[in-house]
Amino acid sequence: MKNNYKPVNKTFYLTFIATSIVLSGCSYMKVDPYKNSFTKGNMFTETKNVIPFEPLSRRKWDSALITDFDKDGYQDVLITEHTHAVKIFWNNKDNTFSAPQIIIKGDTHGVAVADYDLDGRMDLIIAQGGGGGLKPRLPVSFQINHDRTVEGGETFNDFERTRGRAVKLIDGNNSGTLDLMLSAFPLKKQKKGANHIYKNEGHNQFKFVDYLPTAKWLGYKALVSDFDNDGHDDLFFYGGDDIVVAQSKSDLGYKNKSKAVLGDNRNISHVSSMTEIDFDNDGDFDLFLTRAKHQFEQHTFYDAQSQNFAFFTRNEAFKFEDFKIEGNFEIENLQMAYPHFNVFIGKNSEPLKLKGHGGSERTVQVTKEQAAGWPKKLSNKGLYIGYLGNDTWRVAGDTKSPTAGVIKRVTNSPKVKGLEPLPAVLLENRQGKFVDATAKLNVNLSEPTTSAVAGDFNNDGWSDLFVLRYGNPAKANKQVLYLNQQGKGFEALKNHGVISTELGATGGSAQAFDYDNDGDLDLIYSNERGRWHLFTNNTALDAKHNFLVTNIGYSPNAGVSALGATATIKACGQTYKRVVGATGAGFSQSENSKLHIGLGTCTKINNVSVRWSNNEHVDISNAVINDANGELVGRKKPM
Repeated sequence: MKNNYKPVNKTFYLTFIATSIVLSGCSYMKVDPYKNSFTKGNMFTETKNVIPFEPLSRRKWDSALITDFDKDGYQDVLITEHTHAVKIFWNNKDNTFSAPQIIIKGDTHGVAVADYDLDGRMDLIIAQGGGGGLKPRLPVSFQINHDRTVEGGETFNDFERTRGRAVKLIDGNNSGTLDLMLSAFPLKKQKKGANHIYKNEGHNQFKFVDYLPTAKWLGYKALVSDFDNDGHDDLFFYGGDDIVVAQSKSDLGYKNKSKAVLGDNRNISHVSSMTEIDFDNDGDFDLFLTRAKHQFEQHTFYDAQSQNFAFFTRNEAFKFEDFKIEGNFEIENLQMAYPHFNVFIGKNSEPLKLKGHGGSERTVQVTKEQAAGWPKKLSNKGLYIGYLGNDTWRVAGDTKSPTAGVIKRVTNSPKVKGLEPLPAVLLENRQGKFVDATAKLNVNLSEPTTSAVAGDFNNDGWSDLFVLRYGNPAKANKQVLYLNQQGKGFEALKNHGVISTELGATGGSAQAFDYDNDGDLDLIYSNERGRWHLFTNNTALDAKHNFLVTNIGYSPNAGVSALGATATIKACGQTYKRVVGATGAGFSQSENSKLHIGLGTCTKINNVSVRWSNNEHVDISNAVINDANGELVGRKKPM
């Protein structure tokens, strides 16, 4: 059968691998050795300045949002940097992005995007933090015009004030209008919890319906997933001591079905992200769980090769073991959050004047003469540095808010406080009930991990997993890429090339999208107290790596939003299922309407069935493969 590949918007040289194997439109061949599958030595290469991220390490809040905000057919990128700003980078349609446009500044948390009022513009709802519980606030909404201007900024004044966390838009009653789910860190007075469901009343108005089931302490992260394949979106709450399954009973009603659905797996603690993945192409969604403790406790790290000592502490007095340091004292990527930004040096606790903003990285350099001596008493909140003589330095302090940094040239191998292993877990969906398949599928991650993305990164027809390590902030960190072995298990790829080099950072969150419109999934991820990274996928686009993009618009009849629409693809004996808005982000929700499916050697699509949230559906029998734009299914604008 003739290979239908045609290059689309390709700006770099494509390497085609010659093959004498006869292709069959309805068969799969075993993947070549991975070294022959990429146009470069590694599967991914980090880009520079494609998205002009600020070259500063900052605190983060969840994954980037991938959405066509201005409705020009190209995916834009929104990021949230905790206590700093929410920003949109506009796609220039030439594989580059413009300088960011700030939507809102301040203490912002979860963000959800969709055209929930069906006026043809994308809407944003942003949860705002509650000042540690002292200043509970209301979510705020914005509308993005096609000319990239932004309107709105009003809060939902009828809502209950909270310490806002997750925002998810879902069609909870299959009416075609998107309703609103909010979670929060409960205030003491919120005895029923702070997970709420609101009904969309139109015209940017939502009406409170009910309280949702709650997970135990810190269980405010949320996943939207129709785990039982009944056409109604269900909810998972997680992050603390357990997992709660809120099964949809339609008409915005939810019932706690955790025991029936998860069994003992409901007691899995410290889940940092939950990601849908249909690893075996059977048409239902399995779940991959990363795990890491929330950063409340003090942690210290040491890398003997680079002689870097990294630390994180909060809400306690601390004094590290005295350091032996060659030369003067230096801290890289010092971050001290509000309200304690002060650094004091020497016997007299002289305050050190620091450059830069307290919410981003700073470098501190002091000489032995400047920092000579140690104070009798640490009288004020902050970080203290003193030189004791004989190349010996002392660091101590007391800060309520997170404080972290990397001390350079430490030669005496100080003791460190390690991390709890907390292995990742893969739960297999068996007719709406989940069983632990971690060992069976060769997933072996005993270290803490913070986020994951499912996608067919090598276009072989099977969904893979990109996983972010918590990592060692004293050194550069190489992430994890598990390649799916035709549904039988996973194999860790060594030469994937995804490495972040900034010090003082731990794993944050990740997302995948085809930013350069070339038919393979690229990666965008952040590090907490670190930077944003964009990695280009170098998978060869040839006869062994076909793909399909299904571009979902508004429904053809009622004109309902693409968010929550499901595409089911049958090809070469396999069943693929993808959902608009599916994400492993615990707090936020994108609306990337271009659903990507790798096909391997398959070149014949039997059928594509798209179902919108109001149960409208379209069947397509002549879908075109290897078109990175994807033919629009549905309408460009609502009625």
